[in-house]
Amino acid sequence: MKFFIKKVQLLLCFALFATATAQETKDIDDLNFVFKAGAEGYKSFRIPALVVSKKGTLIAFAEGRVKHRGDHGDIDIVAKRSTDGGKTWSDLIKVRDDETRICGNPAPVVDQATGTIYLISCGSDGSEKQNMMGEKSREVYIQESKDDGKTWSDARRITEQVKKDTWGWFATGPCNAIQIQQGKYKGRFVVPSNISEMNEDGRPIYKGSCFYSDDKGKTWQIGSTSEDGANESTMAEVKPDLLVQNFRMQSRGKGKRAQRFSKDGGATWSELNHNPELFCCVCQGSILRDYSKPGLLYFSNPSQKGRQALTIKASEDGGQTWPFEIPVFDKHSAYSNLVVPAKGKVGVLFEAGPERLEIGIAFESFPKSAFKKKDKSQ
Repeated sequence: MKFFIKKVQLLLCFALFATATAQETKDIDDLNFVFKAGAEGYKSFRIPALVVSKKGTLIAFAEGRVKHRGDHGDIDIVAKRSTDGGKTWSDLIKVRDDETRICGNPAPVVDQATGTIYLISCGSDGSEKQNMMGEKSREVYIQESKDDGKTWSDARRITEQVKKDTWGWFATGPCNAIQIQQGKYKGRFVVPSNISEMNEDGRPIYKGSCFYSDDKGKTWQIGSTSEDGANESTMAEVKPDLLVQNFRMQSRGKGKRAQRFSKDGGATWSELNHNPELFCCVCQGSILRDYSKPGLLYFSNPSQKGRQALTIKASEDGGQTWPFEIPVFDKHSAYSNLVVPAKGKVGVLFEAGPERLEIGIAFESFPKSAFKKKDKSQ
């Protein structure tokens, strides 16, 4: 019996050691690329978004950039599906193609009641500037899929409902929208966004925003905007009747992510505050609620200057502290979107490359046991 106990203890120690030593990130050639630059008719892919359908299918979205990797020009929204937890992916699905115009900033959300998948996105003719208003400014659209992401409806324009006439730049996400699962506002769709307004000098000032719907995207209301300096954002339900919106900061951040909170389902929000534990290298990030445990949140973004070292952090107290982390990829990495692909796992779709994101968008998943205590000396 003693021998058996010692053998079990040895095996447990080995398992813990294996978990601890599994923190080294993969080389670029070993990553599981979903979208790869130069393939399937596109010069590059950027701006990942990811959801898990009611059937457990992973649906990955991206901007397919036809001629170059820049933010303007001929850009489509494309998708791929995985029915085996992200190990293999379907052929490319063209979700939205508006000839040579821009289609971008995919922000998908799954209706947990019906299984219908909705995609909110932006579009323009590609000539817009950050402060442009009028007919050449950014438009906003919604589409839906009732067959688990295989086919998509035509895009319906919702610009007038979600964008004020005084706003110049407007962008959804980028990354998933949410459906509130608990509390008074259960069932509501909330879409993170960012906008620009003109200052006295005629220059655009970035602010965070959002919009929400209680009728599955038929009609929309605009939530309150944030203070100056906030930009691309991500959102999660912390607990019943409490949302958090987490921001990339263009200014005023001193290298830290900013956040604000809503107790009324996204209609009004608290003032911005900067989280001392979440580094901001002026890049998009992703926040996710894991409903398997109260207060469990994940957050991903590059953790070093220059968009390097994508990392997933975990909080067990609703985002007050972030003591656990998993290093994902230690080379050039940028935008990302988190999911819980299966019980006991966390997954991330992210931009990766040896430099300047020239390779593409990859997916990796990890057992939750791979999280380890963050080094306090960092």
